[in-house]
Amino acid sequence: MNFFKQFEFLLVTQYKSKMDYFPQQVFQLWIAPPAWGKTKHIVELVTSGEEEFLFISPLRALAIEVKRNCSVLNTVLPEEILSYDWESLARLKPRLIVIWDEIHLMHRWGESFRPAYLEAWYGFCLSGLRGIGMTATLDHEVKDFLISTLSHSHEYLLIGDAGNFTFHNREVRYLLGPREWREELMTVSKRTIVFCPHRHEVDNWVERLGQEGVRAWGCKGGETRAFQERLSRETAPDIIVATSCLSHGVNLPKLERVILLDESAPWWMIHQMQTRAGRRGGAFEVWGSLSHPNVPLPSKMSAFLKLFIRVMMNRLSITLKAWLYGVRGTGHSSYSPKRA
Repeated sequence: MNFFKQFEFLLVTQYKSKMDYFPQQVFQLWIAPPAWGKTKHIVELVTSGEEEFLFISPLRALAIEVKRNCSVLNTVLPEEILSYDWESLARLKPRLIVIWDEIHLMHRWGESFRPAYLEAWYGFCLSGLRGIGMTATLDHEVKDFLISTLSHSHEYLLIGDAGNFTFHNREVRYLLGPREWREELMTVSKRTIVFCPHRHEVDNWVERLGQEGVRAWGCKGGETRAFQERLSRETAPDIIVATSCLSHGVNLPKLERVILLDESAPWWMIHQMQTRAGRRGGAFEVWGSLSHPNVPLPSKMSAFLKLFIRVMMNRLSITLKAWLYGVRGTGHSSYSPKRA
């Protein structure tokens, strides 16, 4: 029976020092906020040439980007390693370090959406190879699952926590209220990303925003690579409308606002969505519902009042413009399209 222990250590910017505590049958879990630089430090470790790494990502767009930035790093998708004989790999390459990116998705998606990620994980857990798991959202359910599966052949789990379910940029301002209010103010000028629960809503909003003269791009599942290529060629739009496909692992332009229309998403997904803004510094806004988790009640009341004032000021402005210019037939009407 393997003796399985957990050690808590504080993540530092120089991960190389952690290699001294990385013998066989040890798994390191790196927990840090989005945009903290976890992948960047992996690339630094790889380019140092001290160890051999295998990088596994469930996100195709991120895997392509990592491979582009570090050609010497062996980067694969879970579906590409189903045929691996992990026990033979452990004998042939005992010093190999396997990196599991967005490791929470392995448990969240593994039973249905990405079974290959889960199958590959089970094979790895029986090999005893060293590994690193990276995440920004580790809840107790996922943590317990990792411990139970790793305990089959790993003796130690080193957990480095530099911020779990937190912001790397803490200059976040919440505005909370009914969905109708968030929709009504969507065209107020700030570079924004809007998360919708359904694919058809993305298309509808892009069309409606375009009719209002707003540059808006949409992105749905399966389109992230094409979306990234478009970003590299053209000036970024004023508003990005997307499903949850842009909540993880895709580099986006500097965003100042996140509008959450997807109120059915689980909390770990909502956290990933709201951290898409403010990644390059500066204050940013998150617009959500009053049921938004992890916001204290006094802060919720303040955030509700702020959004209410904005809505009232917007309606007053529209009314005044209609009154002043309506005689000449240039009145401005409120933009609040119906939901799809």
